[in-house]
Amino acid sequence: MVQIEVPAPEPDWEAAPSYQGGKRNPAFQQSMWEFAASSFRLVAGLRPPLEALAARLRLTVERGWEDLGDVDVAMFRIERVDFALSRLEGAVVTDTFVWVSRSQDDVDSALDILLGALGIGREALAFRGDVETGFEYCDGSAG
Repeated sequence: MVQIEVPAPEPDWEAAPSYQGGKRNPAFQQSMWEFAASSFRLVAGLRPPLEALAARLRLTVERGWEDLGDVDVAMFRIERVDFALSRLEGAVVTDTFVWVSRSQDDVDSALDILLGALGIGREALAFRGDVETGFEYCDGSAG
């Protein structure tokens, strides 16, 4: 069998998952979360920590990254609705972000499905809304 040697990276290439200024690597690496996030939209924040929510549903939390840093994410489906729960490491906002598939039209129904499976009520919501219409904090203030 012929042995093929792969050359080492060029010395001036930057790391694939980082911002690449003038010394471009031909590959720009995205995390699994960055790739998957384009299929989801942020719709709410939950006060309980990601670990407790994931434990309730026996979900595996995966570590990825995005442009703001490391992120922990659990992606799952309940009643044919695709969800993701995420938490950005070191973020000022400590809420668990709730993401719903972009194909899901009825966000209120999706949130009811999620909250029911989690065994918690709407009082667990820290905020809700979306990027297009803005976010409303559940204490009544707008964000």
